[in-house]
Amino acid sequence: MMKKHIKYLIGMSVLGVISAGCNKDFFNRPPEAGVVASTYYQTASQLNASTEGLYGSPWFGWNNKVGWAITEMSGGNGISYSSDVSAFESFAVPNTNSELLAAWDSPFTVVAQSNALINNIGANTPASAPAAAKNNALGEARLMRGVAYFYLVRTFGNVPLIENPLNDINNFQTIPTNPVSDVYKFIVRDLLFAEANCYTNNTASGHGDSGSASAMLAKVYLYMQDYADARKEAEKVINSGEFALLPNFEDVFTISHNNSKESILAMQWISTGGYDFGNSIQASWAFSSQITQTTDGYGELGPSIDLQNAFAAEGGDTTRRHGTYMIHGSLYPELTEGGVAPGGYRFPSSGNAQGTDAACKKYVVGAAGDPDNSGKIAAQAAANNTYIIRYADVLLIDAEAIMGQTLGTQPGTGIDTNATCTDATAIADIDQVRARVGVPALRGTFTYKQLMLERRCEFALEQDYWFDLGRMDGYNVTHHPIATNIINNQQRGTFSNDTPPVIYSAHYPITDSKFVFPVPVIESTADPELLKAPVSYVFK
Repeated sequence: MMKKHIKYLIGMSVLGVISAGCNKDFFNRPPEAGVVASTYYQTASQLNASTEGLYGSPWFGWNNKVGWAITEMSGGNGISYSSDVSAFESFAVPNTNSELLAAWDSPFTVVAQSNALINNIGANTPASAPAAAKNNALGEARLMRGVAYFYLVRTFGNVPLIENPLNDINNFQTIPTNPVSDVYKFIVRDLLFAEANCYTNNTASGHGDSGSASAMLAKVYLYMQDYADARKEAEKVINSGEFALLPNFEDVFTISHNNSKESILAMQWISTGGYDFGNSIQASWAFSSQITQTTDGYGELGPSIDLQNAFAAEGGDTTRRHGTYMIHGSLYPELTEGGVAPGGYRFPSSGNAQGTDAACKKYVVGAAGDPDNSGKIAAQAAANNTYIIRYADVLLIDAEAIMGQTLGTQPGTGIDTNATCTDATAIADIDQVRARVGVPALRGTFTYKQLMLERRCEFALEQDYWFDLGRMDGYNVTHHPIATNIINNQQRGTFSNDTPPVIYSAHYPITDSKFVFPVPVIESTADPELLKAPVSYVFK
């Protein structure tokens, strides 16, 4: 369905700004002729279908490798010796790295698609078209443009803000970046528009809606240390009743539970479209082809010793650990097709992904014939969604916002990791997340360090932890003493093959400049202004 709409829209030149393999995705020239575009946006169904392409293929470059290389490997949750991503673990990524280019190109392709839709819908939708459908489509486009910029600003810092590429088509070699504060202002503006204009209660369709925008606003405000607005938006989502935690943590990551009550916003994938249209994480992470029953299953990422230590520090968190990574002897009854009869796949005693004596489980969903998959598995292409934000995040955002308000923490200042909070609402938020996985309730208080450990264990391998580390010292700062201390003490080594194994210890010290990644050289060569000081954005 999604592939059909993507091809249909591209064929009509509605999304003609996209050009695979081009630099400057956000400057690719829109089509000269808009004959078909000018007659497309006539009905609610056409307007609703026009946004489907924003959730899938444009995100493939990010989701395929670099998203987890940045967030899990740089963050200290994962280890990989694969040559294209290994430098992300040691903070030695050159501006020539091909995956780094994907981190730039993929979100900017989402920006390009969003801008194309905004401009084409504005120019071509007749007065006879349903206003609600038009406003919803514009809202979805701005929602996803804001989300794309949220990934970009957290990865690269200052980036160019592009609303209409036609304005810059003749001078794309002299476009500057805009400062982080302006990028966040732009994101908030887009998300507020989406919140006001998108449909409500529409996420079961795989689209973002008004509640999705509210949740993203809560997260963006949290990063900005605007705790009052973060709390307001988080509690708007909580009180809406639109979303809820699924009872079983592991169900959250199955194909059969795509777009469930817990899913607020997600990248949408299919198994029948081939490369670029399916979720390729399983292909990289599954320990072996016995699990996938295809030609992939490379065990390319292993859960770091430091992540395993974090779960041990949480104490008794076996349910969440079981759903996050495999350890020797772990049994997964749902992975039946390649398993050892009777009853599923058991991770072998010799299992060892990337020297970690373990293997990733989250986002590894198994073979086409396994019960949760309904045949929706192909080589390099599974149909399980990748979460952008889910309901558990909103609960923990609310708790952190309450804590920030209570402490009076100011923007640009990190929260003391030993600071405590006794607010009953914040504790209830966290305890909901803990209760689902059988972890004991808090005892009337929690520290910021405990909250961040909760986030790490809940969202491990979900492309989040590096960004959490990057904001721990405050909003829009260039000095990161709290995060630096955490990273410098992470155990990023591997286990030996001895019985019992010993640790080949490894630590990779980080400097402040490494909390953002360099602009890819192919981009800065085409536009040298990207390497210069940012220029304030002129908001319209």
